[in-house]
Amino acid sequence: MAPSDLALTRVRAAYARAHVLAAARGLGLATALAVLAVGLHRTTDATWLAAGVLAITLAVLGWRGGAARRGAFAGVLAGLPPMLVPGLVALVSNGGHCASCARSPSLTCLLLCFGTSALVGVAVGHQAARDPAPRRYALAATAAAALTGALGCGTTGLGGALGIAIGLVAGGVTGWVSAERAT
Repeated sequence: MAPSDLALTRVRAAYARAHVLAAARGLGLATALAVLAVGLHRTTDATWLAAGVLAITLAVLGWRGGAARRGAFAGVLAGLPPMLVPGLVALVSNGGHCASCARSPSLTCLLLCFGTSALVGVAVGHQAARDPAPRRYALAATAAAALTGALGCGTTGLGGALGIAIGLVAGGVTGWVSAERAT
């Protein structure tokens, strides 16, 4: 084998190894988020579904690299407030977990899921507009934020999950438009 072929083989192996390690970091992050969510919230089948889809999503986006990897990490950070809000509301208002949240979540909890998602959506949209690949960044960040938030707000049922989705989209569009006007 010629020296140039050997060098090319080593470069390709290093490139592939970096992508596999990024995917493994995504799986590790999703596992840590799932453990945190299980410790904070009531566990349902929806929790496990969101955790599994989040793990797959972060692994794929991490492996993909570029704007997808950057967006996924930003999305996880953006999804933390909606993930944590239901637990904090239950702690303050009910002294712990809300046993009846899946059947009839409180209006306060639903509004907080929507509100926190809208606020972080503004930040995601604003940052996405500044990224070199804004659409890929925005899609990856929105997916990661929605799935991360669903680990918390999803425990309140469909209303909390819809609050995340609507809040992220509305906030994301607002952030994108404001970033476009600023430039």
